[in-house]
Amino acid sequence: MNHQRTLAIGLILLSSISGAAIADTHEAVTHTSQTPGTETPISRTIEIRTLAKRWGLDEEEYQRYLDLMRGPLGKWNPGLDPLLALGMFAESPQEEQRYAELYAQQEFDLTGRTLQFQQAYRAAFERLFPNAKMLDHRLLAPYFAHQQQKSAMKDAKRLAQKRFVDGDRLLLFVPPNCRECLPVINRLMGLLPSTQQSGVDVYVRDAQDDGAVRAWANAHAIKTTWINGRHLTLNRDEGLLQRLKSQSTVSPADAMPIFLKRDGRFFQLNRESLGI
Repeated sequence: MNHQRTLAIGLILLSSISGAAIADTHEAVTHTSQTPGTETPISRTIEIRTLAKRWGLDEEEYQRYLDLMRGPLGKWNPGLDPLLALGMFAESPQEEQRYAELYAQQEFDLTGRTLQFQQAYRAAFERLFPNAKMLDHRLLAPYFAHQQQKSAMKDAKRLAQKRFVDGDRLLLFVPPNCRECLPVINRLMGLLPSTQQSGVDVYVRDAQDDGAVRAWANAHAIKTTWINGRHLTLNRDEGLLQRLKSQSTVSPADAMPIFLKRDGRFFQLNRESLGI
């Protein structure tokens, strides 16, 4: 009876051990089958040789490129091509010239291919869609008008800069609230000679006291460096604009009238003549 019991326990243990062994073997086989095959040195050499040939390089040069890209260069410029990388870190003027010539040839070939395909594309488009226009110039009319206006303003600004001399002051009369105040002041400052004698005098209309002027300056982000350098002054308009308008022969409807003060005399200006 004891012998049979001992035999039964032994069979149970043997069965457990065999099951565990089979499970371990299955897990090992499964793990091995899921592990990707490692690349052999021969296949890696062939790959480097092929990539190097595409760029006109030898294997040693391409390997140096790979080494460079593993460092800070690759971290900050991950898309840098081999010719640029090697050219930037050339070890001699001869090397630098070689990579520069290879890069120039590469760009020349690429540009030629691009232009050739562009011609083929144009021919295909005209053949397939003979009655369609590739570009409607009417849609670009506002763009051309804007560019023409910008060019005219630049020309006017250059001419205006030549008109001003040291000691000129530009008087700008501004409303209590305006979005264009700071840009206009910036442009006026750029027209005058950068001396303490020349500058812009801003007069805030309808300002009740100096506190209102300071509040206006804060609201419109007026630079303190301009004020400290006397390139810009902030003032209350206490009837000066009305007196100047009464003496002026020009009365444009401008929310921010501009006057030039030169040698004690005042001249009314318009924005178009100043290029602003």
